[in-house]
Amino acid sequence: MLPSRVRSLGMTVRTIMAIDLDREMTKAIALAQAGKPRQALAAMEKLVARAPDAVAARYNLALMLLQSGRIAEALPHLDRILARAPGHPPALFSKAKALLALDRAAESLPILEALAPGGDPETLLALGNAYRRLGRLDEAVAVGERLTETAPGFLPGHLNHAQMLAGRSPEAALPALERAVARHPQSAELRGMLGQCLLRLDRHEEAAVELGRAIALDPALAAPRGHRLRACRELADWEGEDRLFAALRADLPALTAPANPQLALATQDAIFFPFDGEDIRAIAEAESRFRAEGAKPLPRPRPASPPPLVVGYLSPDIREHATMHLAGDVFAAHDRSRVRVNVYSVGPDDGSDWRGRVERGCDAFADLAGLSDRAAAERIAADGVNLLIDMSVYTRFARPGIAARRPAPVQAAWLGLAATSGAPWMDYALVDAVLVPPEHRHHFTEALVFLPGCYQPNLAWIPPGPPPGRATLGLPEERVVFCSFNGHRKLDRASFLAWMDVLAAVPDSVLWQLTPPPAARRRLEDAAAAHGIDPARLVWAPNLPRAAHLERIPAADLFLDALVCGAHTTAADALRTGVPLVTVAGNRLAARVSASLLTALGLSELIAADGAAFRDLAAALGRDPARLAEVRAKLAAALPAAPLFDPRRFARGLEDAFEAMWSRHAAGRRPADIRV
Repeated sequence: MLPSRVRSLGMTVRTIMAIDLDREMTKAIALAQAGKPRQALAAMEKLVARAPDAVAARYNLALMLLQSGRIAEALPHLDRILARAPGHPPALFSKAKALLALDRAAESLPILEALAPGGDPETLLALGNAYRRLGRLDEAVAVGERLTETAPGFLPGHLNHAQMLAGRSPEAALPALERAVARHPQSAELRGMLGQCLLRLDRHEEAAVELGRAIALDPALAAPRGHRLRACRELADWEGEDRLFAALRADLPALTAPANPQLALATQDAIFFPFDGEDIRAIAEAESRFRAEGAKPLPRPRPASPPPLVVGYLSPDIREHATMHLAGDVFAAHDRSRVRVNVYSVGPDDGSDWRGRVERGCDAFADLAGLSDRAAAERIAADGVNLLIDMSVYTRFARPGIAARRPAPVQAAWLGLAATSGAPWMDYALVDAVLVPPEHRHHFTEALVFLPGCYQPNLAWIPPGPPPGRATLGLPEERVVFCSFNGHRKLDRASFLAWMDVLAAVPDSVLWQLTPPPAARRRLEDAAAAHGIDPARLVWAPNLPRAAHLERIPAADLFLDALVCGAHTTAADALRTGVPLVTVAGNRLAARVSASLLTALGLSELIAADGAAFRDLAAALGRDPARLAEVRAKLAAALPAAPLFDPRRFARGLEDAFEAMWSRHAAGRRPADIRV
């Protein structure tokens, strides 16, 4: 046994060392707080090297690594602390958060479940996120309910809970958001989320009010500005839209900068407004960063060498949806000696005939909606998919986090998003030569595959029957009937006023459109009157099931396209029923789809160079019944054998494209533009 003097001296040395460690640790923390993370990390690393068993120093080092984004480096330090002090709650929680950030929610979950009984709000928040990442949404929602009840003053709990509910349905989210806003009336984020929820429920006027309040509370909050822009369009509030659009476009460089963690405007919303192709690309790149944050590529075995190629179609729209109204026949039309067709659904199952049609037309069908992004990606990789075709990317119910994990060696975007994905995990985008002319090539981050003819698939053509009588549709019998069945989100000011110019140039003609919301209808009728057009010349068509809608279209004489975001499915519907269409080949993909369709049908004379030419062409056709009859006869003659409405021919072009993409990959060559 050592003499007491030596023992006393040892204690003194340890005490001095502890004081010294505390002093140095305080200095390192001060450096971090002063915005000097590199110096702080260097100081803390030296400290841990001197005292490897000092739990406090090692824990602070781990926290600094986590805050610097060096998450994988932090984990060994946390594990060493837990080996020495297994019940260390801060280290356990930090490890769970680190695992979540590394896309390892399954490993994080047991730690969080063990900590959750303590009721700490931050722990419950992380636990809910872990359940959500794992696709266990009922449990995630239950944790959110517990959190908002036990810690009503904890704002992040309300925000997270509302986001999870909104992801399932806006109807479920609305009561929770209303309670949260009542509890936190000064939260701009909550009010913005409430406004977005009301927007999805088509309560546009209420949405505009809440979004305006959110912007007033925090003008720097990006999302409410984008959602209010959409609310203005839904309401045909063009004055408000113009102000918001001008401000958003002016701020776009800052809003889409990599350092900005917010998403100001979704790509799918942006295409309805007059952003140019470069703007849309910047918005899409920002969305790719926002929507796939934390997604890590999977380690995956190399798929078996084809043929046949295993092609996976990923979509949230395997249901009654415009995408299936176009592509519903393609899956069955593939040549099975070249392609094995796997379809992966990530959207709601509506039990419709459309879903059944796809299930019957593919080789393997999997509903991945209940799986986490990682688990869904693992399933696709395990199926040996060679090429993954994402048919939506960012549209409603889309799951970009699946493709972001790189489950297939070659990945391409097609059809659902009328823009570039801006996503580094997308190798290709499937387009055509009219859709993307050479001067628009720079609008895309992907390599481009130019399909033969038109990029848009269509159902097989069936001769239309006679339409209902005009009188039963509320249409005049002997007057020219222009129509535009674009959704009212496409009713921008420039398009509507161009249509009014056409009505003015063709006396007694009418414009037949889908019925918009009441507030928008009032504004549109007022805009027509201000333009010298009797509002009675606007004929509003009720929304009908697809079959009944297709039956009535031939009652129109000529379809007028929208100029900013043109018709896609609705253009194909008009053409297949024998109604010609006048359009403008615009300055980005979303404004060129109708031009692509018309070119494929041999009707390029109906593509105008600009808005003035559009008005002149439409008016000339409306005033000249014989010329319009010739155009209609030309369309009718082209339809029976048109490649545009031949799914099998279209599938052969897709297969050629798939083989060309795979050939480059198999040869070890990087993606590059391909013309099929």
